[in-house]
Amino acid sequence: MVKWRVGLAAYCVVVLYLSSMSPGDLPDGPKAVSDKLLHFVEYAFMGCLAWAGFGKGTGGFPWGLFAFCACFGIADECWQDWLGHARTPDVWDAAADAAGSFCSLLLCMVFWKR
Repeated sequence: MVKWRVGLAAYCVVVLYLSSMSPGDLPDGPKAVSDKLLHFVEYAFMGCLAWAGFGKGTGGFPWGLFAFCACFGIADECWQDWLGHARTPDVWDAAADAAGSFCSLLLCMVFWKR
């Protein structure tokens, strides 16, 4: 369980590192893929790591893990604005972050039995 927690912490650092980059430093992604889909997948992975590290198999939705992922997404958007690298925060990016973490936590809760 400790390895998953370390993985989650490392993943959060990577997310903040990528958010710190200016738009010119970021790799060009496929143009056919929506920015919101990328945010959804990024935070779905975070939700899965959060479940692996802290999820309990006792039933009930893990609202605390969801709150962490959603708040981290909001903080990530604010981080981009605070650094001022010509990247602007977007409420819809934060919404996609929250949706991705919610969906992955729900799927983990249903299918990942401990």
